[in-house]
Amino acid sequence: MNSTHATLQRKDLSRAIEVEVYGDAGQPVIVLPEGDSSFASWSEGGMIDALAPLVDSGMMRLVCTDSVDLMGWYSRYAVPEYRLSNIKNFFKFVEKDLLPFVATTCEDTRPPVLAGAGMGALNACVLMLSRPQLFGGLLALSGTYDARRFVVGDLPDGWEEVSPVDMVPALPQRGKAVRLLNGLPLAFVCGQDASEDGIDTQRALEQAFADRGIDATFEYWGYDVRHDWEWWRKEAAEMLPAVLSPEGLADRRLSASLAYAEREAKHAAAQLADAQARLAAANDALKIAKHDLDVTTKRAKQEEKSVTTCGEAEAELLKAARVAWAERDRVAKLLHDAESVANEAQAKADAATKSRRDAEWILGEARAAASAARANNEAAQESVTACEEEAASATREDALAQERLKKTRALIEEERAKAKAAAEHALELAHKSAAKKPAAKRSRSTRKPAATKKPTAAKPAAAKPAATKAPATKKQVAKKALAPAKAAAKKPVAPAKSAPARKPTPKTTE
Repeated sequence: MNSTHATLQRKDLSRAIEVEVYGDAGQPVIVLPEGDSSFASWSEGGMIDALAPLVDSGMMRLVCTDSVDLMGWYSRYAVPEYRLSNIKNFFKFVEKDLLPFVATTCEDTRPPVLAGAGMGALNACVLMLSRPQLFGGLLALSGTYDARRFVVGDLPDGWEEVSPVDMVPALPQRGKAVRLLNGLPLAFVCGQDASEDGIDTQRALEQAFADRGIDATFEYWGYDVRHDWEWWRKEAAEMLPAVLSPEGLADRRLSASLAYAEREAKHAAAQLADAQARLAAANDALKIAKHDLDVTTKRAKQEEKSVTTCGEAEAELLKAARVAWAERDRVAKLLHDAESVANEAQAKADAATKSRRDAEWILGEARAAASAARANNEAAQESVTACEEEAASATREDALAQERLKKTRALIEEERAKAKAAAEHALELAHKSAAKKPAAKRSRSTRKPAATKKPTAAKPAAAKPAATKAPATKKQVAKKALAPAKAAAKKPVAPAKSAPARKPTPKTTE
């Protein structure tokens, strides 16, 4: 199989579109990709190999192209206007660029057929419904034909223009598009396995086609036909020849009706056989259940007798248990009372132990206080003796001081008498000197007569009395005598070694 590769450019898409052409002759079939939006998706899915006999025979040429589904249908959370613009620009690329490329590349002048699986089926269907005059037929495998499946929330404005279930009802009943579509081979195929989640949209599209009077083939393959390349290879190999051949779909529709009826009958027979098998199994289970019922009924009667016997034994044992429990309660009460008495006695013993320990501690303190008192008494006696000696010494000192006082007073009286005599003598000399002065005023130049020096009496050489210590008062003597006793009282007195003071210790419970 020969193939050629080409790259097409379109400014609206902002990217290059890769195209691969397989075969040398035959009606062109434009293949729109599935999944990764790549022209190689059909080749990687094994579709090219599956269709190789048709291509090599010259029945058709496959033109596989890229798409922009990743920027459109699959970009679910992008801005709706951006997504719709990319989808429409791709359809514009098919119309304005890809179709001219096919016309210049392929010698066959027949309009190309559109084919696609999965997402490719949706794109092919939208192109066919919007531009039926440009194409020669359609094969859509396992498509989803409601754009609501690709948006979040309600269908945005403008998206009904790329939603087949909305496009068909919008076609005029007797318009040109309906006439053109009625003259084209249109085939929609879908399996009935659970993986075919777009089957309900194909049924809705089939009803819309019927309402508009558009003739098309809608096939629903078996319940084991899945949404995968394995079945698409089989479907494409079987359906493309019918789409490319004149009256191929009409002939297939007749045989397909019979095949569909046979398939449904086979499916119904399989379901019937399954139901009959389930019924037989249910009957067998019913027989077993009846047998089990008889056995269990007999056993139940035997067990009833056993229950009665056990009930009587239970009553006797319950009676014995009640007696045992009553005895247990009585013993428990006695034990409780004994425990209360023991706890009370223990509390009294603990209190007596505490009292003894407290008394021992107080005894230690009393012995320490007595020892301190004896020490204080001895110190006081020593202090009294010392004070008596000091008092005797002070008495002697007082007698000597009194004697010195008398002598000092006598000396003072003698000095005073001498001073008085000297003063009288000086006064007498002054009177005599005043009587000898003239009556006239003394001139300023006359000097003042020098003062006569006052005669001093000759003092007897008496020794200066020594300073005497003032006799101590009775209050001072008493304070001095009590000082050692106060000092001894302030000192902390250690308890006697024979009876150390002990604090009461808490009771320890073993």
